[in-house]
Amino acid sequence: MHIVPKGLDSDERLSHVLQASERLALAESIDEVVRVLRDTARATVGAEGIAIVIENGGHCTYVAEDAISPLWSGKTFPIDRCVSGWAMLDNKTYVIPDVRLDPRIPREAYDPTFVRSLVMVPIGKPLAVAALGAYWSQVRPHNRDTIERLESLARLATIAIENARLTQARNRAAAIGAAQNRMLALAVAEGSLDMTLEAIVREVETLSTSGLLGSVLLLDEQGRRVQRCVSPSLPGHYTVAVEGLCLDLDAGKTSAGDSSNDVLANQLAVLANEHGLQVCWSTPIRSSQGVVMGAFVLYHPEVRQAVPADVEIIDFVVQTIGLMVHRAQVDVAVRTSEARLRLAVDHADVGFWDVDLVQNTLVWPPQTKAMFGISADVSVTLEDFYQGLHPHDRRATIEAFTAAMDPDRRALYDVDYRTIGREDGVVRWVAAKGRAVFDEHGRCLRVTGTAMDITARKNAHDKLRELNATLEGRVAQAIAEREEVQLALRQSQKMEAMGQLTGGVAHDFNNLLTPIVGTLDMLQRRGVGGEREQRLISGAVQSADRAKTLVQRLLAFARRQPLQAVAVNVGKLVSDMGDLLASTTGPQIKVVVDAPEHLPAAIADVNQLEMALLNLSVNARDAMLEGGTLRISACTESIEAGHRSGLAVGNYLCLSVADTGSGMDAATLSRAVEPFFSTKGVGQGTGLGLSMVHGLASQLNGALTIQSSPGLGTNVELWLPRSVALPAEALRLVDTPELSSSRGVALLVDDEELVRASTSYMLAELGYCVIEAASGEEAIALMDTGEAFDLLITDHLMPGISGTDLARQVRCSRPGTAILLVSGYAEREGLDPDLPRLSKPFRKNELAMSLARLGREG
Repeated sequence: MHIVPKGLDSDERLSHVLQASERLALAESIDEVVRVLRDTARATVGAEGIAIVIENGGHCTYVAEDAISPLWSGKTFPIDRCVSGWAMLDNKTYVIPDVRLDPRIPREAYDPTFVRSLVMVPIGKPLAVAALGAYWSQVRPHNRDTIERLESLARLATIAIENARLTQARNRAAAIGAAQNRMLALAVAEGSLDMTLEAIVREVETLSTSGLLGSVLLLDEQGRRVQRCVSPSLPGHYTVAVEGLCLDLDAGKTSAGDSSNDVLANQLAVLANEHGLQVCWSTPIRSSQGVVMGAFVLYHPEVRQAVPADVEIIDFVVQTIGLMVHRAQVDVAVRTSEARLRLAVDHADVGFWDVDLVQNTLVWPPQTKAMFGISADVSVTLEDFYQGLHPHDRRATIEAFTAAMDPDRRALYDVDYRTIGREDGVVRWVAAKGRAVFDEHGRCLRVTGTAMDITARKNAHDKLRELNATLEGRVAQAIAEREEVQLALRQSQKMEAMGQLTGGVAHDFNNLLTPIVGTLDMLQRRGVGGEREQRLISGAVQSADRAKTLVQRLLAFARRQPLQAVAVNVGKLVSDMGDLLASTTGPQIKVVVDAPEHLPAAIADVNQLEMALLNLSVNARDAMLEGGTLRISACTESIEAGHRSGLAVGNYLCLSVADTGSGMDAATLSRAVEPFFSTKGVGQGTGLGLSMVHGLASQLNGALTIQSSPGLGTNVELWLPRSVALPAEALRLVDTPELSSSRGVALLVDDEELVRASTSYMLAELGYCVIEAASGEEAIALMDTGEAFDLLITDHLMPGISGTDLARQVRCSRPGTAILLVSGYAEREGLDPDLPRLSKPFRKNELAMSLARLGREG
């Protein structure tokens, strides 16, 4: 178990990722990949435990772990009943903040462990073959950085596994080729048949990935009874029991679970079971004439299905054994044995060649001719061999052939060369081996040997070399892409913080404006001073109203709330925003607003539509660095089939924002609405503006279209469905008559003294006796003393108890008491929707109207 230091910063964890990438680049097997992940994954994400899981025949096997206490190392679970299996089946990352709250989690597996939270990522593309899990003992949300680091390790592991598989494939091909060469060498060498067969069986056992054990069963001359059993790895008592057994091998290849009518699958399997063995695979050994001479059988102590890797060389083996047995039975001359070898390899990927220097002839079977792109029925000479060699390999090949014929050197002819097909022009790789035959005077009579097409092996080796050469670059590219996404995320988070800051500042401005607006309203209504003073007061009131409007715009920018689609007067909205947009774009840009007065209403969210218009205008401003014209227009249009917006046929309202700026090329235009895509410099934009407008249009069942060309400017159109309802009119404020008689007792709660004072004056003028409290706690203390009141007016956001919580307590303890909630925020988040509400700043008549509505509702 590795000790992971706590509090690793981002650079240290990135260092772990880089170290893991370097080690993974050098991994040559899946076991090495597992070791690297076990050593580095936990420190990379600061987890309390990690586990590596391998898919194995529909099950998940936990092959390695590093944790503060044991998890599931060495255990196996069904792939559809564990989180690692889900990650591999779905090929996606699973993030579970609390395993005890997720009903899918198998509690019987997790309850004995410390795990309360986890992240599981798949390994392998396109099909996942493994998974990497990180575990924590506490319930916790998992940030994107943790997930991305795990996924980065998974991607690196995927590349390493691909490399390991290519390496294993190359090594496997080399091992098979070497085994075939050794078997062929055994087949042509003089020696005991039993020893040769034992060596071949051991070769097959070595190549078996499932640990299968082999045996060669040879029949008697009648082909009915087992005469000889060669099985170097099986128990001796089983070998003795098999000899003399009657078998019918004409049924062909069999494997565990085949037809019960096959004698080999029944009689031999029963005998094997009695000796603790299971028959997994068998295939007949035939002579070149097709006569069954025996069988090659694979066993295992447990019930096991032979996989392709176990039997891929079996056809070559049984043909080679058939050659050897047939040669031993008939005891023919060397040329006859060579002819039988040629027949034995007719269906294998190995050809032979025989150069008779005395007769000046060349013998090639069809397999060897195919390696030179020559048809099987075409005769060949030694000149065809020379002409078929690749020009770059011709010299080395001829030198090796000359060395083999030299009586003084008598070298082994062992060379890899390329050929160019005479008929098809295809370039192939061939591995050739052979020996020369000399007479007693040292004269070379012939050179004979084997040839094997190794084109696939060479191609795999070249691909592996290319993959290794580009691994570092691909890893660097992946890291660069991740850093680019992280940079865009940080920029987005900065804009999010700005929005929250804007909302807070606007709230404070509302608190400042409330006593200003209230006091100016009182001075204006009372006619304080002369004509000059009243003009000054009137100007101050107008400035306060403009400040109030500006604060409302700021709150609209900061708002986060679900869309409230209503009928909106788009023409009036565009006209009202003209001055704000002109001040936003600056004096170098001319703002033209074209919005007819009697446009029909559109279905939209007012605040979100204002924000979209502001975003589009800012984008247009940034495209006109040298100045220009910004045109904002609104019109109605009937859309037909095939329209550029892709909308359904119907009537729509089009809001257009056009500029005379730099424009966009086709490549930029195609990505304009992608999240985080921006052509601005770092720190100058989030890349979310157009994507936010696009998302708004989609939510409203509308569309966003963009037309742009370099140097000709850009026109962005926001298409909105028309509304059959009339737009909601703004609430009209009317003066209420002064009330001198007492209306009751009002409890006024606000933490801002100036706001509390101005509101108290208004309530007194409206005929209320006012009791003031500076906090929710102070108001509750007054209630506890039995203080009576008929009306509660309270601010929402205050230190300690909020206005909403205070209102709930008043409702419970004093049912029937009228309650009015006052807030400086525009949104309703955290507010009780059933509570009457008045937004800051407000005048006396707005307060009076709110209280009047309370009276009617009461």
